[in-house]
Amino acid sequence: MKIYSLKSVARRGSMLAAAVVVAGATLLPFASVSADALNPLTERSLTLSSGSPGWSYTDGSGNATYAPPNSGANGQKTGNTFAFRVSSTEELRAFTFQYCTTSAGKCQGPGNNTGNGGTREANSAVPAGQQRSDLEIVAPSASEVDVDDYPTLFDTMSGQPQDALNVPNRNGNDGTFIVLHRSSSAAPWVQSAGWEMTASKVQDAAVDTNKNNFITLANEDEDAGLELTAGDYVKIIFFGTDANYITNPGNDAFFVKINTYKDDAATQLVDGGVTVANVMNRSIEIQTKVLETMEFSVGTVDPNTLDSTAEEGETSEFELATGKKKHITCSPIVTGMEAGVTPNVLKLGNEVGEFSLATDTTYSTHSYWRLSSNSSAGATVYYSGVTLSNTVGDQIDEAHNGDGIAEAPAPGAEQFGLAMDNGTDITPTSKYLVSYATERAQADPEDEDSPWLLYENGADNGKNGIHTASLDADNVTGNLSWHEPQLAPLKPLSNYNKGTGVINSDFGSINTLFAFDKESNLVPTPFAEGSEVVDCVTGKMRYIANIAATTPAGIYTTKINYIAAPKY
Repeated sequence: MKIYSLKSVARRGSMLAAAVVVAGATLLPFASVSADALNPLTERSLTLSSGSPGWSYTDGSGNATYAPPNSGANGQKTGNTFAFRVSSTEELRAFTFQYCTTSAGKCQGPGNNTGNGGTREANSAVPAGQQRSDLEIVAPSASEVDVDDYPTLFDTMSGQPQDALNVPNRNGNDGTFIVLHRSSSAAPWVQSAGWEMTASKVQDAAVDTNKNNFITLANEDEDAGLELTAGDYVKIIFFGTDANYITNPGNDAFFVKINTYKDDAATQLVDGGVTVANVMNRSIEIQTKVLETMEFSVGTVDPNTLDSTAEEGETSEFELATGKKKHITCSPIVTGMEAGVTPNVLKLGNEVGEFSLATDTTYSTHSYWRLSSNSSAGATVYYSGVTLSNTVGDQIDEAHNGDGIAEAPAPGAEQFGLAMDNGTDITPTSKYLVSYATERAQADPEDEDSPWLLYENGADNGKNGIHTASLDADNVTGNLSWHEPQLAPLKPLSNYNKGTGVINSDFGSINTLFAFDKESNLVPTPFAEGSEVVDCVTGKMRYIANIAATTPAGIYTTKINYIAAPKY
């Protein structure tokens, strides 16, 4: 946005100085103008929150969703920031700001509605394409920013010229204006408190727009004025809110005459007779389209754990599983360690007993899914399926037995359940990192003859973490979108958030919980969701099974389907 301002009176000739005195005389009796009134406010500027005309207050789609008050798209409810340096050493008790179509002479409120005074058209009284608007200051409930809220809105520690870090709430309960000052450009801004704002109409009747165009800031407390030294900096910000705002004129340039006073009645002029200027321009609207995207892969192996390096003439394990030579930033989950094996089949049970279940051990397995979507409202992931069943209809009971509460693994009782293995206990819960640990270890690592406790079987046995060497070789970590496999910004839902940890007491205290919804085959059950864009999230699903002594013999199988539903 281009800001116009007049040069210092000291740099102008006598003709311009005379014009400035005349401008001051339109507001004050000439006798009240002292020599100090000829001292200008220097380095002055006006910055608008929006350069759009007042009749333009919607976003590029024609709605107000992304055009709240004080935003760049909203010319109807704008904020104005005045900044200047004073030339006099005085205690200031009032400021005035008069918006006019010219920098001197008679004042007409800016705008292009037709007619004068009470005959001016309303902002919406003309057809589309012919919109008009008058500048209007609307301040029925204006209030200064509370001193307690100031540190949250401004960078009070920085020595640099500060803009607002945040704007007050659009409902105005944080305040609608603030007065700041400092002694040098290296000093932090300091709030001056105790000011009251009023809006009024100060125009020449012949060209009256019938809209408020005049702001007065006054401080009635004799001990709370703004004590300044010549050269000090002042910044006054009027924020646009739902009920208090400044409407931009419909087109063309406008000028704001600024005066400062030593009394709260605004009669004893200190620095004045100067203006700042601005020009209204219709915003440039740019339209394009981002199509919905989604990638969702389900499988038994996370390719990030596979090595893509190989000796000359050999094939790397990554290429065996994926058919590709190099990792990419968000490689899809693959269906097995080798392309030729039956995809997405998991063996659950005792490896030396034909993958059978037992009454004294909880057996487990695991799979993965990976999701990316540009859905702005996030996504929900569901599962659907039935519990382990044999060919004659016998079924292993679901974990929690229909009471809706996840339960711990319990050898000797029928159980089939699932939960997310995304670091609830052993990795940061803020990210829900994938846990690659499995219950596969030698009972006594120092005794090579001790038995192996092979309670968890997966297609990726032995792949217990990200293969960092291959990632470096493929330069995946150099991509700014790379992150460790994690569930965030999705979060696991209750009943499915305790899959990381111990399942069998041989590995420590059991601290996991599992569940399965028997109705999920008809109505998919959600187990993870979030409300932000989903960037390459990875879920690891852990499954457990237990049997009782009375569980009928047979071959038991199930098929679990995963469904991702982005929200737009």
